[in-house]
Amino acid sequence: MNDKRFNSILLLAIAATLIALLLQQYLPQKRLTLLPSNTPSYFFHAGPGEDGSPAAFWVDERKLHWRCTPPRDNTTPYFPCSFNLLLTNDGLRGTDLSGYSYLNVKLRVIGKSRKIRFAMRNFNPAYSTPEDANSGKFISVNIPVGDLQGETRIELSEFKVADWWLDQLNIPRIHAQPERSNITTLGIDYTESMEPGNYDMIIEKIEFVGEWVSAETWYLAILTAWLLGIFSYAIIHLIRLREQSRHDVQVINTLNQYTTELRRETDKFRRLSTVDPLTQAYNRFGIDQIVSTMIALNERESGAGTNPDFALILIDIDHFKRINDRRGHDTGDRVLQAVATIIAKAIGRKDYLGRWGGEEFIVLLPNKRKEFAIAMAEKIRLSIDGTLFEPDNPLAVTASFGVSDRLPGEEFNDTFKRADIALYQAKAQGRNCSVMASDRLDDH
Repeated sequence: MNDKRFNSILLLAIAATLIALLLQQYLPQKRLTLLPSNTPSYFFHAGPGEDGSPAAFWVDERKLHWRCTPPRDNTTPYFPCSFNLLLTNDGLRGTDLSGYSYLNVKLRVIGKSRKIRFAMRNFNPAYSTPEDANSGKFISVNIPVGDLQGETRIELSEFKVADWWLDQLNIPRIHAQPERSNITTLGIDYTESMEPGNYDMIIEKIEFVGEWVSAETWYLAILTAWLLGIFSYAIIHLIRLREQSRHDVQVINTLNQYTTELRRETDKFRRLSTVDPLTQAYNRFGIDQIVSTMIALNERESGAGTNPDFALILIDIDHFKRINDRRGHDTGDRVLQAVATIIAKAIGRKDYLGRWGGEEFIVLLPNKRKEFAIAMAEKIRLSIDGTLFEPDNPLAVTASFGVSDRLPGEEFNDTFKRADIALYQAKAQGRNCSVMASDRLDDH
């Protein structure tokens, strides 16, 4: 194989690998939609109501609207009242959910309940029997009603085995972990003591979502393909080693130099594509990449994102157009550079500074809340206000600040918008101040 052909194949393989790596995130997801469905199989489990009939019943079955009405004389700490989907035909052979990653639900809860429990039963002959419905492993997760706004994603890793079930059946440690290989039922119920009244629930969507090919399997396949290619290449060259040893050494040296240069050029262009050349802060594209990485890392490490991904500070230089108009764009550029330097010195080594556009900067504080961010904003604001710009022709510069942090499951655009609204409020309050954003867009 000549050098030209080898290099062409290598470049083609690199290109194919890059495409395969990018393609992974666009692979179709597998979905198991339970509701809405034309042929659902479900039942209620509830204690007796006021008239002795079950306390759970349909208000409008077509709209999947059901109600639980506990009796006024109920004194039990837990009144059974649940809606259950059957995922089995015979009670033994259920549905394998081990290949799914999360549960998508969309429901409306009307009543005083603060939490809703989602629970599954897994049938395993090692500890389950057909005669005892309670012998199926009980795995569940409690979700605050406030989190069930719109379509909600519940990671299956959040489901835990109930301690009462382990104790009741005296389950050995080897079987104490969650299982999803043979799920027979999925239930939704109320987890707290229920006062008299109506507790309504309207179920709009229940579906399990997973990957046809996991990221690990996909990357392992790419790695295996490369290993097989390298192995085949090595075998061929071992056969020709005696005749082509000197030529092979030259090829290896050339390839090593080429790979190093390619890596160097790749690093160079990666930096050029993510850094603002004037201030040396990240540009908007670079910030977008950092945000995507932080959100993905948070979801991987903390499931539904109970810890804050980051806090966000939006900074706008006050009356910057006036600076450009009166002093010229060269002065404006120097002011931008000086402000960027002040911000960079104030934030931590693990924080990120970006130029969002024009005279607007953005700071990302990983794993920080907005209370920390507002203090940081004030620190930066005072530093800017106390700096003498353009000493030969002194210029007073101030900036306004809007602060927010990412709420669980919130899109970055909404986090940014709340900070942007807070920034406009700071402008409206006279500039040179910091405003903390509300947790709700409609509160502004």
